[in-house]
Amino acid sequence: MKNIEAIEKYIVYLIGECGLSVTLHPMEKDTLITFSSLMRFNTHDNLYCALVKSKKCGHERCLLGQRRVLYKIRELGEPFEGVCHAGVGEYVYPLKNENEIIGFISVSGYSSAKREGRIDRLVSEFGYGKSALDKAYSLLKPMKENRSRLDTLILPLCQMLELAYIKEEAGPSEENLITRIVRYVKQNYNTSLTVNDICKAFGCSRSYFSHTFKSEVGKSFREYLIDLRLENAKRLLALSGLNVTEIAF
Repeated sequence: MKNIEAIEKYIVYLIGECGLSVTLHPMEKDTLITFSSLMRFNTHDNLYCALVKSKKCGHERCLLGQRRVLYKIRELGEPFEGVCHAGVGEYVYPLKNENEIIGFISVSGYSSAKREGRIDRLVSEFGYGKSALDKAYSLLKPMKENRSRLDTLILPLCQMLELAYIKEEAGPSEENLITRIVRYVKQNYNTSLTVNDICKAFGCSRSYFSHTFKSEVGKSFREYLIDLRLENAKRLLALSGLNVTEIAF
């Protein structure tokens, strides 16, 4: 779809030329982002967030935090500044479809004065190494974006996505099992996912899952998972400034 290609190019421009860490966060009713190449912009590209999400507990806390952000933005109905559970500052913009908020855009990767207590909590509750987190956190940018400049750059992206929702011609009206699994994998591909994990989460047998997944997706679960990880690695190599070791981790 041409509109998806245009949106991708604009996001790459925001990341590469404007120095913004832009991510898209669709929720359940989204079909445009979840089932397109835009889903590759779902993951923050800084080392600190990668470290936090390297543990399953940290990744689950991030997903829970996204739902809290959605509740807040539905309540406010407008962009706001916030700090995530791990102490990373972000600017949040709502995504709408027919006046219903179904996701948000995050401009993230900023340090915050609330950092210390949140890093200490990660260390005490989940067993992260404090020195590694401190070092990665020191690489974040100060939260000093010019809001007028940021609005000028991000609000057009909101409008592009909202127009794409209106023009969307196809998309599943009801989610079958594999559709739900694909959504889940796209949100969790940077964790240690296995076929057994998927079968347990969705209550299906290994043989049924393997056969049906390949039949509907066109490749095996392992091939699909590797492709997602490689696509994200390519994006990080091109745009993040992280080195190969950090990206591999």
